[in-house]
Amino acid sequence: MFRRILVPLDGSELAEKVLPLAEAEASDHGATLVLFRVVPRLRQGLMLVPSVLDDLNQQVLQLATDYMDRVAGELRRDGIAVETEVQLGKPAESILAFAEGTGCDLIIIASHGQSGARQWRFGSVANKVIKMKTTMPVMVVNT
Repeated sequence: MFRRILVPLDGSELAEKVLPLAEAEASDHGATLVLFRVVPRLRQGLMLVPSVLDDLNQQVLQLATDYMDRVAGELRRDGIAVETEVQLGKPAESILAFAEGTGCDLIIIASHGQSGARQWRFGSVANKVIKMKTTMPVMVVNT
């Protein structure tokens, strides 16, 4: 029986396609959905002053938080218990660390179905998560 189901989202419609499955699992188990978004940290470049870079990172975090609040609100209207979290960091590593550190017992993540050279070059967050060492079940949904 699952109690806390982590659903990583990246802001895309493809990632959101896991939500009906996650909602059904949460309903079946009486679980809380934990929506999680990792925003890669903007790095020094383009001759940006560090204070401007910090402001941009905060703006990106706020946009991601607003998005998560909207998605969570829709699920709550359906009677689902939902928590949200937004962090700056590396997606795969942050997903697993957060899941393990907050007592999640299942991860449901979208795979965007990339293959070939594109996946080899950029990698897949879902692929990286399942290759990392964890005893937690990870459900990968091809979107």
